[in-house]
Amino acid sequence: MTWFFTTSLGSKIVIALTGLVLAGFVVFHMLGNLQVFEGQEALNTYAAFLREMPILLWSARTGLLLAAALHIGFTFQLVRRNRRARPVAYASRVYRQASISSRSMALTGSLLLLFIVFHLLHLTAGVVDTSFMDRLDPRGHRDVYGQMIHTFQIPWFVLLYLLAQGVLAVHLSHGVSSSLQTLGLEHPILNRVLRAAGPFVAGTVVLGNSAIVLAIALGILR
Repeated sequence: MTWFFTTSLGSKIVIALTGLVLAGFVVFHMLGNLQVFEGQEALNTYAAFLREMPILLWSARTGLLLAAALHIGFTFQLVRRNRRARPVAYASRVYRQASISSRSMALTGSLLLLFIVFHLLHLTAGVVDTSFMDRLDPRGHRDVYGQMIHTFQIPWFVLLYLLAQGVLAVHLSHGVSSSLQTLGLEHPILNRVLRAAGPFVAGTVVLGNSAIVLAIALGILR
């Protein structure tokens, strides 16, 4: 059975499945962060709940790390196989149905990988900015709310995170729809819904994340 995953079809299926897993996490992550609009206590309690369930938290982190590694690894494998199949590039290219999103998946994926590393070092590990890593709220929880307020009052952080949302929108817009198509979820009745799935997920996630950043940057959340 392992031979299947060395084929182009096998690689595409792994990329599709892991892509959907990662997209699902992005949605969940956005929904969790939206609790910032409920105030300090709500967001910090939610963050504390996750930390107080180490088995669940580290199982999720391990699963996401594995999904990301497979997604990236099989993508490189597929690109390398395609290049070997056509070592001489086209003299010219005419894109008829391919969108900008589909043609820039490698670029947006690479940029997202760099941003994710930065994001983890910044807000999770506290390497980029150590200001709030040891601060606690009145209930004794780590002050994640205060850390977010502090972060998005700094203009270059606001710009960086908003730019990252634009890249994420482009990647998700094509990625989700193409993953569903790769898995064979096609039907004349459902095709419009499936094509709209990517833009819908991308728009929802980017709207939610950007709302958080802008609400803090504009002083709506303090």
